[in-house]
Amino acid sequence: MLNNDHPIESIPAFVLGALDADEAARVAAHLAACPSCRAEAESFRTVVGMLPYAAGAAEPPARIKRQLFARIAATSAESTVPAAPERPVTPPSHSAKPVRWAVPVMALSLALALGFGAATFEARAQADRLAMELATSRQTLGLVETQLAESRQSGAEVAARLMASQQQLAHTQAQLAESQREVLALQEAGQQGEQFVSFIAAPQTVSRTLGTTGQAPDKASARVFMQPGHNRLVVLIHGLHTAEPGKVYRLWLARDNQAVAIGTITVDEDGIAELAVDAPEPMDTYDQVMITLDAMDMTTRPSDEVIFEANL
Repeated sequence: MLNNDHPIESIPAFVLGALDADEAARVAAHLAACPSCRAEAESFRTVVGMLPYAAGAAEPPARIKRQLFARIAATSAESTVPAAPERPVTPPSHSAKPVRWAVPVMALSLALALGFGAATFEARAQADRLAMELATSRQTLGLVETQLAESRQSGAEVAARLMASQQQLAHTQAQLAESQREVLALQEAGQQGEQFVSFIAAPQTVSRTLGTTGQAPDKASARVFMQPGHNRLVVLIHGLHTAEPGKVYRLWLARDNQAVAIGTITVDEDGIAELAVDAPEPMDTYDQVMITLDAMDMTTRPSDEVIFEANL
């Protein structure tokens, strides 16, 4: 059937091979000259070519098998009957229509083609949606990986800054501890200096200048301060060299020719030394004081290297 000179309704039957020879020839000639109808036929061929894959294999019911074999048997029986005289064949008219079964076949084929085409379109649309979702997921994963890498880098930087801060804090704490020790030392020195001053300035305090020997440097001097009936003894020294390595200046008190060591004296780089010490007995029980340069381990008796001495 022509629709505005286009055999639109005949194209599905043509593709399925359901037209007679003359009608098929006319449709083929039209398709050769008409691009739109030819494209329509190609689309039907694509759909028809995919029809075998539209449904899986199915086992027909037993009654259908029996009916089919019965028809085959009947057809074989008819073929044994003598053939009737041949009738002259009338050439098909150009206006001949497709046989009756062609219309249902075309309708069924068209329905299948449309259904399969819709299913194919839906499958392609779903595949496109899945592809888009996959691309979005990959993009999101890439962003997450980038953020994770940045977070790791930021964490490493924070850890490095934290370690540097901890090191700085430890250094500051060490400096603070050193400063506290210095403050304590200054406080002790100040307290000791105050004690020296108050002890030396007390009315009951008496002093003795220690005589020098040939072992003492020039202009070196030493003086002791004490109080009768008290054990405290204060020594002030000026102009003395620092002790040699392995040796130390030691303060001795003696009575009845027996000496006892009561302390060591440290001389600073300016040659000044101060010492406040408590003797085992009150100072008025001793009759001699001396300062010697002894070996470090020599504590039982003074050496012969006497620097200062005086009778009390």
